This record gives sequence, structure tokens and C-alpha cells, in this order.
Amino acid sequence: MYFGVDYYPEHWPKGRWAVDAAMMREAHINIVRLAEFAWAKMEPEEGRFDFTWLDEAIRIFQAEGIQVILGTPTAAAPKWLMDLYPDMYPVDVYGMTKGFGTRRHYCPNHIIYRQYSRIIVQKMVEHYADQEQVIAWQIDNEFGGACYCNHCLKAFRLWLRNKYGDIQTLNAEWGTIFWSQTYRHWDEIIVPAYSSSDGFSQNANAEQWMSTPYNHNPSLLLDYQRFFTDATVDYQQLQIDVLRQYTKLPITHNLMGHYSELDYYKLGEPLDVISWDNYPNNMWGKSSWTDISMAHDLMRGVKEKNFWMMEQQSGPCGWQMMGDTPEPGQIRLWTYQAIAHGAEAMVYFRWRACTVGIEQYWHGILDHDGIGRRRLREVTQVGEELKRDAAWFVDSENRSDIALIKSYDNFWSHRGQPHNSKFNYNALLSQYYGALATQHYGVDVTKAETNFAKYKLVLMPAFNLVTEEIADKCERYVADGGALVITFRSGTKLWNNQMSTLTVPGLFKDMAGVELEEFDSVNFGRTVAVDGSFGNSNASMWCDVLKLNGAEVLATYGSHYYEGKPAVTVNRYGKGTVYYVGCDLDTAGMTHLLKAIASEQGVRPVLSQPTEGLEAVRKRKDEQDYIMLLNHNAHALEVTLQGTYTNLHDGAVMEGRTEIAGYGVRILIQE
Repeated sequence: MYFGVDYYPEHWPKGRWAVDAAMMREAHINIVRLAEFAWAKMEPEEGRFDFTWLDEAIRIFQAEGIQVILGTPTAAAPKWLMDLYPDMYPVDVYGMTKGFGTRRHYCPNHIIYRQYSRIIVQKMVEHYADQEQVIAWQIDNEFGGACYCNHCLKAFRLWLRNKYGDIQTLNAEWGTIFWSQTYRHWDEIIVPAYSSSDGFSQNANAEQWMSTPYNHNPSLLLDYQRFFTDATVDYQQLQIDVLRQYTKLPITHNLMGHYSELDYYKLGEPLDVISWDNYPNNMWGKSSWTDISMAHDLMRGVKEKNFWMMEQQSGPCGWQMMGDTPEPGQIRLWTYQAIAHGAEAMVYFRWRACTVGIEQYWHGILDHDGIGRRRLREVTQVGEELKRDAAWFVDSENRSDIALIKSYDNFWSHRGQPHNSKFNYNALLSQYYGALATQHYGVDVTKAETNFAKYKLVLMPAFNLVTEEIADKCERYVADGGALVITFRSGTKLWNNQMSTLTVPGLFKDMAGVELEEFDSVNFGRTVAVDGSFGNSNASMWCDVLKLNGAEVLATYGSHYYEGKPAVTVNRYGKGTVYYVGCDLDTAGMTHLLKAIASEQGVRPVLSQPTEGLEAVRKRKDEQDYIMLLNHNAHALEVTLQGTYTNLHDGAVMEGRTEIAGYGVRILIQE
């Protein structure tokens, strides 16, 4: 198993490199990622390449038995290049050109930038193609960031022309007859940047992170998101193609978990392995353990394969400020949490806190003085354990009977028109995931194209945009005996982001056995009581008022003018079952509902007794089942077990109960 750190030799005197490499070896580190921001060091002037410093660093690591992942440096173009072609800078939604000073200061649609990217990647891979210490390549760094420049406009027009063929088809698909927005030819097409609009609605959804506050044709907005993903995928492919001319080594890119500005399913398709960057606690916020667990499962779901951690938090971090310092045991806990969900490589960010630049406060395993303290001792402990036990984790399987479907197209559609100021598609998915994970159910987070047949239960919350192909797939799955959960705001739109004229839930209507009479967008602090067989709850955002067409009632509204009307239903369809959740539910109501549904479908939790702050994951390696228990509390827990287990770390036999220390981990092999 790869166990390593992100290291920046260009930030430190050469005399320190050997010291760091020796310290890494003593901590059982066997891999470093290098060079992903070092373009100016490798090409200090146009056409003059210098890899001697990197060669020397690699030789030092080689002497300590440490291998290398090389990153292409295209996320940080050198100043000389930007000065030559200032129109490479991205343009924001206001039409303002962004400048030099941080990173990602390029437009992926700029033809000249793509040419320079091709050159630096080719020079790197030519130089290191036969270097045995290099075991993988990372392309760029954390793709993302919209652009609205003229290069994007030209590329967008070409993308649309290839998609629609003629301008009349585009006008029909976008519904441009509204507000006299009809386009006569391709050169009239715009990008969805700053525009004139009614002031009262400018910020309809601006409170959501990364939401665009500007109003445009919904189909235009959705197509631009799709275009920008395709443009990024194409830019990534440019680099893959260059690398593949010289190497067969694995190629990856470091994704960002829940980040949804790009379709990660498309971005991940040509990669050999998915890797991602995990920071549970930084200046921008502190994630719950279920948020991180779900992100791991999503990253595994991108290719439905195990993944690598390319950046794992190992110290307090932030740019201008910092989040909390990881407490004793948390770095180890986060490491095993990643492994529990499919990580086969663990690379910490970073080895040592940098003394210069905007990330001076982004601490790593070592502080600025380079002295190893508590965090290094904890990492060393993990290294010792993984050196002994890694065979249990590499090529292991996560055992999940439930799939949660995430659609980036639906995220973009909902983000542009969220139906209610409190609605957030990703947050709704997280609520469904969290309600199951806290009850110790395993959940795969994946795309609509995945094979549903291997799951007992499939959840598709707020699947708004839908195609006949997707609906037919769901219908076959249910008819063959599967169980499907859909919710309010499902089946209301076509794939082009136009409203469907079918009665809601549209293409899901027949299998759900319900149809929409009307709905209530719940605002201004109102709540609506929900009374169900699973207990009582409250809706505070949305209520569908349903008419039954064969479905049975699981819950009714307990207040407001639709009191007594169905809120949650179940329908038997073929050999299977469709549940329709017509409203949002509070945490307790959601938890009780999903537990009841899972039980009815024969899905067993990893542990029968839920414990607050305890994560339980079921895995298998070579036909041997085991469970991983992770205590996200600072205090110890006593956990009830079902069956007899052997503790992987000390060989102790455990039956009935076990105690797990605060931030502790148990890996229990089933007898």
C-alpha cells in the first residue's frame, strides 16, 4: 500500500532534502508526490527546461526507498507565459479579467495555453519515462473554476453546434421564444454571464456556495455547465494523450469530494485511478463524519473502484486563518476512515508547513521549524500498522446493499432554480446518506448509469431531470424485484431543463402509483406536521399533495389545509416496490423512515444498535468478511457486537461487546 506525503523540494534548501527523506523513511513513508506547482522551476524561461533539481530530489528519495508520483504543473502557469498571452487569464461572471497571484489562472479553452501545456507535459514525461522511481502521474491539480471569456464563447458555440446541428433545434430545445430570446445564427449565442434582470430576483439562490446569482434561460445555464465539464475533460485528455505516448503508468487527477461544478463521472472516466483531497476541518468549515464518509463513497462510486487519497489533512489548515488543530488520534482516524471506504493509497498534505506564500498557515505533519512532534509520531504509528496490515485493504470490497444516486445534471438544474430558498440538492442527498450511515447501513454513492440489480434498495432523491431511458431502467429494476425511493421534485423536467407537461412525478408516475394534485413551497418559518407509521415528523421546505393511483399511505400531513392527505406512500409494482416521499422530513423522521424501508427490504445494518458518533463499515477481502468501527467522539464508546471477531491490530478475540477509545479504530475479522 502506498503511504506517503506531498513534498515540495523547491520550497526548501537542498541540504534539507536528505534530512526530510530520512525522516520519511523512519515514518514508513514509501511515496511522495512532487512538482505539481513547479512549472516556473522546470521552465524558468520559454523553451529552457531544467529538471536537474528534480532529478537530484528523486535520487535522494530513491536512496531511502521512496517512490514518486509526478504532477504535471499546469495549474500554476509561470508569469513569463501569462505576460506573453494575457488573454489566457479567465474572465468572471461580471466580465472582469482575473489576474496573476494565486493559481488556476488560465482558461482551459485557450488554444495557446493548451499548446504550452502539451509542451511542458511532453518534456516532463520524455525526461522521466524511464525513471523507475516514478510510479504514477497526476494531471494538473483540482480542476475547477468557471470562465466566460471570448475563447470560452467560441468553444461554447462550437460545442452547441456539434450538439444540436442547427440553430432551429437549439431554439426549440432552449425555448428561446420566451422573452424574445430567439437566436438567428450561432454567432448570436452568448455565455451566461452578467445580464440585465429584475433586481428583486438577482440573488434568488446566492446564499448557496458556488451558486450563480444571475438569471438566464435555464437550458442555457445547464448546457454551459455541461460544456465546461466537457472542455475540462478535453483539456485533461490532451495531457493523458501526451503521457500515453511515453508511459503505461497509472494516471490520476485529484478530485475534491463533494465539489459539483464539474461532472466527476465524466472527468473520472479516462483516468486509471481516482484520487481526491480530503480536509475535514479547515478555515472554511468543519465537516461531519458522515459528510466525509459520503465523499469517500462518492469518490469510490465515480469509477466503482477503490481510490487513492492524494491529499489528506495532517495539521491545522487554512489560508488567512486556520481550522481546529487535529486532536490526538484524529489523523489516524481520518486515515482509517478513508481506508474503510476504499482508499488504497494514503498521501498526507503536506510534509512540512511552508514558510512562504498564501499557504503559510496550511500546516502538515511538521511545523515550520521542521521538527517532528505529536503528528509525526501518530503518522509513524499508522505507517507501522499499514506496513503490517495493508494486504487486508488493497483490493478489498465494500459490502453495500443500498445505492444513493447523485446526478451532476440534476445538481446544476436545482442550483439554478432551487424551488425553495432552503432547498439544496447536495444537502438533501447528504441527509438521506446521513440517516442511513448513522444507523450503520452501508451506502454506495454513484451515478444513474450504474447496475441497479446488485442493490436491494436504490435512492434517487429529487431526481428532477429525467429521460425515458433512465425511467425505463428504474421500471425494469423495480419490476424485477428492486426497491426504489423517489421524492418531491422528481420527474418534473426534461433533460434539456424544460418543464415536463406530464403530470408529476412524470415518467415515474405509473411505477410510483401517485400523481401530484398540487404542492406547497413552505416558507417564512412555517412547518407542516407529518404523521406516519414510522413516527411523527415535520416538513419545513416542501409538501407535495398527492392523489393515490394504487399506492398505499405510509404518512399523512397532520396540519395545514391538506391535513390528512398522503405525504409518504408505497406502491407494489411488478415484483418490487416504489416509495414516494412527498416532503422534506426532519432528521428523526428521515432516520425512522429509512430504517423502516431498509428493514422491509431485508437490508441488514453492520451493527444492530446505533451509537452516536460511531461509524461502522462492512468489507470483504478474499471471501473473508470484516468490519471497521471508527469512533468519531473524543470519549470512549462501548459497542455491542453480533458474533465473534478477531481484532486485527492485537489478535484479541472479541464477542458480545468491545470498547473503542476516543478517536479510536477497531478492525474486526469475522469468525
